[in-house]
Amino acid sequence: MEEKNNLDGICDAEKPKGKRIFILCGEKFLKKKIAFFKQVLLVTGVHSNKETSKKIKRPKFTVPQINCDVKAGKIINPEFIVKCPAGCQDPKFHVYGTDVYASYSSVCGAAVHSGVLDNSGGKILVRKVAGLSGYKGSYSNGVQSLSLPRWRESFIVLESKPKKGVTYPSALTYSSSKSPAAQAGKCSRVIESKPSESINARCVLGDSGEINILTSQAPLVLAIF
Repeated sequence: MEEKNNLDGICDAEKPKGKRIFILCGEKFLKKKIAFFKQVLLVTGVHSNKETSKKIKRPKFTVPQINCDVKAGKIINPEFIVKCPAGCQDPKFHVYGTDVYASYSSVCGAAVHSGVLDNSGGKILVRKVAGLSGYKGSYSNGVQSLSLPRWRESFIVLESKPKKGVTYPSALTYSSSKSPAAQAGKCSRVIESKPSESINARCVLGDSGEINILTSQAPLVLAIF
């Protein structure tokens, strides 16, 4: 078999019986062969990656569910996603503040007040923030929130869109039981201040926090929550 010419890496050759065939030869043949193998490896690699990604299954995140009466202060986790049931618009689930809520508030009640949820319930993202010197009540989305002079811890309610790189707990961590005085609903100590001030006493409920007693012309009523 003799080579007659070489154009673009294709050799025009003759067989003994006069039938022509075309074969690849020379430097261009090597380049085309290398390019072909690169393409094969690329396709094989992509397919392999797809197969690997299918085999590796990430653990499914389970959203914990809470009741309407659960308060943010009972939950230790600084940031978490929970599912609220329907019916948390009920006024018996107390909410303190507007936009930023005292941790003594109902988590799901605050979610309805903020407008993140309606009364049918759903998933929310809760983030703990620092306590405020005062919380202003307001009426919003069918919920009347209450005012509170101050509280040790606050929280905000957001839509349940998890941040990248953040792992949210599938089970919440709750705080331990209250002190005996707090469980009995009694003040462990009362800190008095000057009569001229708007606040003349503070009821300290063990380690659970303080409730300010406001003066007024009406008979003084101390509400223990």
